[in-house]
Amino acid sequence: MKKLCLILLIICCILLCLSPSKTSAQNLILNSSFELWFDSLGIRMPFAWYTSEASDSGSATRTTDMHTGIYALKLTGSDTLAYAATITLCTAGHHYYFSGWTKSTSLVAGSFIITWLKLSQQPVMDPVIIPILRNTSYHEYTQIVQAPDSAVLVNVDIVALPGATIYTDDITLRDTVVSGIEENHENLSLDRRLLEIYPNPVKQILHISSQMPVSDITLYDVSGMMIKHSVVSNHAIDISGLKDGIYFVQLCSGDKKTVKKFIVQR
Repeated sequence: MKKLCLILLIICCILLCLSPSKTSAQNLILNSSFELWFDSLGIRMPFAWYTSEASDSGSATRTTDMHTGIYALKLTGSDTLAYAATITLCTAGHHYYFSGWTKSTSLVAGSFIITWLKLSQQPVMDPVIIPILRNTSYHEYTQIVQAPDSAVLVNVDIVALPGATIYTDDITLRDTVVSGIEENHENLSLDRRLLEIYPNPVKQILHISSQMPVSDITLYDVSGMMIKHSVVSNHAIDISGLKDGIYFVQLCSGDKKTVKKFIVQR
């Protein structure tokens, strides 16, 4: 049954990628907010996810104690692990922004596990493990991850340890190459060799090193939304108000411009 579910998930992902409405900033996780559920052979599961409910009744259930929407997923570890897993296509070499919301009363409740796979589902490199800790209200976990060169698929697991209970909602995995504002690489209006930004990753102040005057900058988040436009002062940009994540900065010098990607990580 698990193998059949994985095959169906891969087919759904292929159809999603072929959709003309797809943008590069789209969330790659299907049913990311656990709003859609179906019954299969008397087992209720969230659409596009495979859970421990198939072998351990009551370990992965629907709940109205949600972060957004109507429903969320509740994982209850008994004497074994409780888990939910989904799989989707990825692009080798690309960076992805992962985000997941959880709450739990257990000190160390479990983890998110991100595993890169070949088409044969053979793992590529070690998985990325993000511990889930005690938070009595919903807390967001974020991490920037990169798909290895030979990766074709990415598997995302949410795991609750034995004796722990995790409420989880709003799982996001977005490609950081955003249509329309991605980093320039060819046919540049502004020679990128004459302009650099540092440090990257950055915590508070992003500095601009340029051999030509930079008049103004525009910041975009990973979804492509403009979040700030300002005139450059002292070749420095205050990003202390931004959350951890991936952003793009468009720098203008006269009628020329270029775009660079930077990471906020504290």
